[in-house]
Amino acid sequence: MFEIVEKYITISGEAPILGEPVYLIRFSGCNLDCGYCDTAYKNEVNEKISVEDLKNDIVEKINNYPELKVLLTGGEPLLGDRQEKLIQLIRELKYINFYIETNGSLPINEFGLLNCHYVVDWKSPSSDDENSFCIENVRRMRIDEDCIKFVINRDDFEWLKDAIEVIAKINPFLPLYVSPQWNGVDLSEIAQFILKNKLPLRMSFQFHKIIWEANRRGV
Repeated sequence: MFEIVEKYITISGEAPILGEPVYLIRFSGCNLDCGYCDTAYKNEVNEKISVEDLKNDIVEKINNYPELKVLLTGGEPLLGDRQEKLIQLIRELKYINFYIETNGSLPINEFGLLNCHYVVDWKSPSSDDENSFCIENVRRMRIDEDCIKFVINRDDFEWLKDAIEVIAKINPFLPLYVSPQWNGVDLSEIAQFILKNKLPLRMSFQFHKIIWEANRRGV
């Protein structure tokens, strides 16, 4: 059974599908405890659902909204035996595009599905989990399907340059996104930092916090 915090249709708030309609499924539980985490309720279990029932639920949503993408997030959606079960579900629903937001600490086992896209966080020093990143994932990530996302504050700038250099040596054309921690750094500061240092970064931000109230749930 999958343990679920919440499920709802909304507008994606972050890269790489910023602004696109998604069916967000938030799984319960996380193996990290980031200092800037804005999902204090990540360990809630408000629903338990079988793989088959979740698959049927997703199919129903897509039948009613064919252009909808499915966003699997958390918590950590790949925690424990969920990764294997989710990959099998995604394999069976080939006509649906899935995006998996993962905290970057766990090895990803399957990169062969064209309808499965990974948004992999590399936790910055300000997260207090900077040593959690599984670098082996970078070697297998696909430049047309996956991306790495950094969530930073202004104290992480120099670290970010070093992290980009590491990635460039392993997988140089991988899309890289940078997003500000809420109230941790201004967008203008990040923009100036990117341009000044000529960095291959794409800016992102928590769009949903601008559309709705910053701490509002279920949107």
